[in-house]
Amino acid sequence: MSQARSTFTPDSSPHDEQQYRWIWLPNNFPVLLVHMPDAQHSAASFAVNAGHFHDPDDAPGVAHFLEHILFLGSERWPDPEAFGQFVQQHGGHYNAWTGTEHSNFYFSVHADAFAEGLERFHSLLHEPRFDPAWVEKERQSIEAEYRLKKKDELRRLYEVHKTTANQDHPFAKFSVGNAQTLADQPEVSIRERLQSYYQTHYQPQYSALVLVGPQSLDTLAALAESSFHDFASRQSESTRSELPDVPMYQPDQLGQFIYVRPIKQASRLIITFPLPEINQDYLHKTTSFIAHLLGYEGPGSLCHWLRQQLWITELSAGGGMSGYNFKDFTLNLQLTDAGMMKIDAILQACFQFIRTVRQQGLQETLYAERQKMVGLAYRFPESIRPVDLASQLSINMLHYQPEHVISGDFRMDGLHMDFALGLLQKMTPERCRVTVIHQSVPVSRRTQYYHAEYSTTPIRPDQLAQYQRNISDVCFTVPNRNPYIPERLDPLALTATKQEEADTSTTPLPTLYTKSPGVRLWHLQETELAVPHSHMYLSLQLPLSNASARNHAISRMWCELGQDVLNEKFYDAEIAGIHFNLYTQGAGLTLHIAGFSDRQPDLFKDLMTTLATLRPSPEQFYTARDHMRRNWESMHQHKPINYLFSMLHHKLQYGAYTAQQLADSVADLDYEHYLNLLPGMLRDAQAILYIYGDSEATTAKSLAHWVSENFPVIAKPKAKVSRHVSRLEEGVVEAAFYSAHTDHACAWFYQGRTTDLAEKAGFLMLNQLLSPRFFNELRTERQLGYLVGSSYVPMHGLPGLLCYIQSPSHDAEQLSAAMTDFTQEFVSDLEALDDLAWGKAKHAILTHLGEKSVGLRARAQRMWSSIINNQGEFGLADRISQQVHALEKNEFVNFARLRLVDAPHAMVMRSTRNTP
Repeated sequence: MSQARSTFTPDSSPHDEQQYRWIWLPNNFPVLLVHMPDAQHSAASFAVNAGHFHDPDDAPGVAHFLEHILFLGSERWPDPEAFGQFVQQHGGHYNAWTGTEHSNFYFSVHADAFAEGLERFHSLLHEPRFDPAWVEKERQSIEAEYRLKKKDELRRLYEVHKTTANQDHPFAKFSVGNAQTLADQPEVSIRERLQSYYQTHYQPQYSALVLVGPQSLDTLAALAESSFHDFASRQSESTRSELPDVPMYQPDQLGQFIYVRPIKQASRLIITFPLPEINQDYLHKTTSFIAHLLGYEGPGSLCHWLRQQLWITELSAGGGMSGYNFKDFTLNLQLTDAGMMKIDAILQACFQFIRTVRQQGLQETLYAERQKMVGLAYRFPESIRPVDLASQLSINMLHYQPEHVISGDFRMDGLHMDFALGLLQKMTPERCRVTVIHQSVPVSRRTQYYHAEYSTTPIRPDQLAQYQRNISDVCFTVPNRNPYIPERLDPLALTATKQEEADTSTTPLPTLYTKSPGVRLWHLQETELAVPHSHMYLSLQLPLSNASARNHAISRMWCELGQDVLNEKFYDAEIAGIHFNLYTQGAGLTLHIAGFSDRQPDLFKDLMTTLATLRPSPEQFYTARDHMRRNWESMHQHKPINYLFSMLHHKLQYGAYTAQQLADSVADLDYEHYLNLLPGMLRDAQAILYIYGDSEATTAKSLAHWVSENFPVIAKPKAKVSRHVSRLEEGVVEAAFYSAHTDHACAWFYQGRTTDLAEKAGFLMLNQLLSPRFFNELRTERQLGYLVGSSYVPMHGLPGLLCYIQSPSHDAEQLSAAMTDFTQEFVSDLEALDDLAWGKAKHAILTHLGEKSVGLRARAQRMWSSIINNQGEFGLADRISQQVHALEKNEFVNFARLRLVDAPHAMVMRSTRNTP
């Protein structure tokens, strides 16, 4: 075997703990190696510069179909379930996706199984079987996926976009495929189509591979060379054609309105500006900078003014498709009912603001601010899982120069003034496409595959003239200097005690302080990750917030109104790397602040002071109420399986209400009633404050005292937060729920009998052994549906197992019967489970329970979950691990038989199209 042809080290941040090496194998295959010292898993990601743009014109969906086929066995490991079983047994996962011009395949396993996993991964990619029987089965799976998403609003909108674009451009192709487009043709079978596509595009010169793990770079290099040295060592029978150099849109497809009628209630306005391709501008991020200016939400901005008029609730800038010869730059606005009546005025304001940015916004100082923040994100990278890093970098390898594969996402090497000005000059009414999405819009046509209703009409001359005039008395401005840009970039010094903790091998845990009345403070200064970042969580525990559907709806409404106010008032903090989110959590409200620690304490006080005086206008209240009510009322149109999940929690958990109950509870709620009810809901509040990261204990104690002094929290509330879960009796409870979706769904939930650790361990093992077989038999082999799976579902410490199927072809009764038969066979077969399989299952669970959280964010989330859900029981995973260790196979077989077959405490839920 030949050695790698050449190597070099890409640019990376000095604070990046990973080590990188780029190598070319002798077959000209580029591989990026990443040594992640503390990782417990290893991962590989393969990317290829081929997607649905490369589909044959008369067989759309082939690229997506191939994505499914490649995981179904290889010449060396022909069993179509072999790879999935191997990955699952070794505590990992795998997946793939197909885009316009790229496809990506990736997997992760525990590090000690990576060498064999990589061999199996290579075999799938190098010598796929294309078994005719499985090709047909997976064709039906593609059909099920297509039918599953026929009412998906994004796919419907996407097809309208394709239908109204240049039909000679590959963007116009149907990307998903279905049973018809992927059927055999007289002159060529679909299997031959798959083989031809694979042989043409899956070649080293179009591909990239990333390996990430705790192994040394030399070890990873050896694994790459031994596994992939022969990748695609074959001659392609067909020549790869270049994508056509035709415009994305014809001239008559610009300067027009596109009206789209959604299934669910929606009010959106999307302004699309066709621009030239931007792939070579990654060193300057010109469109990103323009998006920052146009999407600004602070005073003087377009978003701020439109919100003041109560015409929009949200605005985002810069999204849209991009590719080899095009870039769609969009302004995406969520409209209110009043805004739907003011489309022309909104468009006039949008074009006025674009002219303001063109005249005032291209400033070096504003670019430098953005450059600094992007540079800080590069300097202090957030740790992510090996598999996510591998997937991201494999795509970067196909986009950037090798030396920029890590830094390319963060490069802003100077304002490209001429290019920026040229792009803004193309953002005119004559060159735009305006999409209006609402159930009342006029429509006259339907798309071919998703049957989306739409119509198009040119922008009239009088409208063009209006959009080119400024609105009198409106003076837009570009952002001022951002006061939240961090100045202190070095982490705070550790005290002698903290330094001693850092020098030990034990993992430090948060300390509980209870001296401030009504506030339980948890604090931990991070000693291992030396980054100037912190996380703050403040939870107001409100026993009455979910005592009724109306109370819960009001708390949700208060959070939405509060988030809107915070977004507008403190938007500068958000773009300066300090993020905040206000949301309901259990019986209460939580404010989460994350990012650079320098300004966090002051921002925390400012945010809380703003929320304490929150008093929306009547117009703001009614806008929020109607928006949330519409969302709740449309829940029955969502995927029926998601609806069943929410109904499960409603049936079993105190304070979990149905969407219809929430909608009904606010139907007659007026402004004065809302203001009168709010103080009562906030009564008997207690606070839990958790501060973790680059923060000292003295600061945390000061903030806890400030909360105690400034907010109505009490040490001994009269009412307490309920964590009640309804216990199912022995037997099976049946429930049916209405769904407007065309698919059928069924879910079985098996509830544990106690909250004991042994019960939790038993249910974890049930899911570990049942999950892959459930998917393989009922989805892969029997094709009962596209959404098929099982999950371990605990509820306030009580374990449970959830099995589910959503199907376009089998009704809920048939699905339920199939699941019952499967469960009985599964339990019967456990008797024959050999020691090797039992040991692997134990190992996978123990590996998962023993995983260290990677990065500050993941550690913060895990500890916060322990605080809020388990009263600060941080060692729960270790204690469950001891019970898993102690599990005996014979005892477990009896446990499984009792919990699933002989004496289950179960609920079966079925969707129905009959109205309740």
